[in-house]
Amino acid sequence: MTDVIVVIGAGSIGQAIARRVSAGKHVLLADLRKENADAAAKVLSEAGFEVTTATVDVA
Repeated sequence: MTDVIVVIGAGSIGQAIARRVSAGKHVLLADLRKENADAAAKVLSEAGFEVTTATVDVA
């Protein structure tokens, strides 16, 4: 089983957290707007992370 890190919020802070704690783990990147999650996932994927996105509303 792969370790998974869930990051809620695909902004710059969420991406920084993902980069800091996700080495060797799968990143589930969740955001209210799919476009934001997809854009951040592209950046993280290009940096070598394994990323999946989800649309969530935590309100």
